[in-house]
Amino acid sequence: MLIVVSAVLLLSCENVFHNDKLDFMWRLDSVEYLDGKDFDGNDAGIEKRSGCWFSFARDLVELDNRNSYFQALGVLTDDGDILTLDFSMCGDVENLDTELRRMGLGSRTERFQVSTLTGSKLVLTGGKTRLSFTKW
Repeated sequence: MLIVVSAVLLLSCENVFHNDKLDFMWRLDSVEYLDGKDFDGNDAGIEKRSGCWFSFARDLVELDNRNSYFQALGVLTDDGDILTLDFSMCGDVENLDTELRRMGLGSRTERFQVSTLTGSKLVLTGGKTRLSFTKW
């Protein structure tokens, strides 16, 4: 009986967390502007971040900026080495575009190449930014 219950629990968890390396919470450590300019065209290189979190679970991504009390829930499309983060359905979330930019996303829908993904380190490279994370 214990084996059956364990198997059911294992299969249930697999349906929620399908990518053990990616899923769960990631602390955003830095945003690197690849062309040396931020989203407003100002000179920028690598900017350190604190209090910013990306949480991944199956087809969802949640952003949390504890410095500004911001949270948004988006859709995650995981195509192996390419992640698409889509916040277009968030509508009237206060300061959404400003907060997305603070977290390294230039628009409500962004595609990133997974440059590094280990049990503790994640690096995503997009068209404008490179985001570096530590698993929490």
